[in-house]
Amino acid sequence: MKPAVYRTILALFVVIPTTAVGQSKSRYGGDPLLVGAGARSLGMGSAFVAISDDATAIYWNPAGLAALGRNELQIQHAEQFGGSVNHDVFTLASPFPIGGFGIGLIRLGVAGIKLTSLENPGSPAGPDNRPVVTSEKSTTDYSLYLSYGRSVRSDLRVGVSFKLIWRNLAIGDGSGYGVDVGALYSPRPGLTVGLAIRDLTRTRISFDSGSSENIPPSAWLGIAYARPLPRVKGEITLSSSLHLGEQKSSVDKRQGFRIGAEYIYQSVLAFRMGAEGKHFTAGTGVKILDRFSLDLALLENGQLDNTYKVSASLYF
Repeated sequence: MKPAVYRTILALFVVIPTTAVGQSKSRYGGDPLLVGAGARSLGMGSAFVAISDDATAIYWNPAGLAALGRNELQIQHAEQFGGSVNHDVFTLASPFPIGGFGIGLIRLGVAGIKLTSLENPGSPAGPDNRPVVTSEKSTTDYSLYLSYGRSVRSDLRVGVSFKLIWRNLAIGDGSGYGVDVGALYSPRPGLTVGLAIRDLTRTRISFDSGSSENIPPSAWLGIAYARPLPRVKGEITLSSSLHLGEQKSSVDKRQGFRIGAEYIYQSVLAFRMGAEGKHFTAGTGVKILDRFSLDLALLENGQLDNTYKVSASLYF
């Protein structure tokens, strides 16, 4: 598919929901916040709400920050859909005696959206009156996360993320804030149940043009089970999650259900696979000297090109 076609599709995805009738509310205002974070979790089908054991917990479930054993800096970059979308993630998390703290910045940008009009707007389209490019637009979405997680019991962890949102769209600049909360419950070794409620306070983003977006609350439910496999010198983790109350522009209504699996060999090599609705995902990772890790994820898409996402982590 040509880049110009990608940009047209993404213009519909990013711009049109915001410029709906009356420019007062956007049903899909939260879509840019649903792209995920971290190649490891994305390779597992984004079924990560009950795992959340690395720096990307600020996004998936801030309760996971309570179990961090050391500092982690993680950076992710991806160019999706033929390079039309840039998705960047920066996260930093640290453990303290009173709990785990994290900060993160997620950027989603679409460049080169071409706007057209007829050469003679007063006449019907035809061979002598074709559409011409009049301007190019770009959109950028930034989300800054400030997160905290702590253990309230040996089997229960809770957390909260405050997020600040800035958006630059065709209709103008907008900003807002929201709150996510989460919990992780471990009734037995290896088994964890997770719950994350996003946009608890009904996130509102106001634009300088007078329009606004409302992002209603939604819940992520998940379960994960990890088991060591001594015979093959590794450990396997199986996970699943369900997103309830999600409002999105995708025609794939089953994408709210996700499953994933990860096998780690000798704490060094990782192999992952999963499904996000009917979309297949896969990934791999390697840890070097227990201080650095590199992860790669493949996200299959039947309508657009497949996407590769890369993230790197430094532990200190």
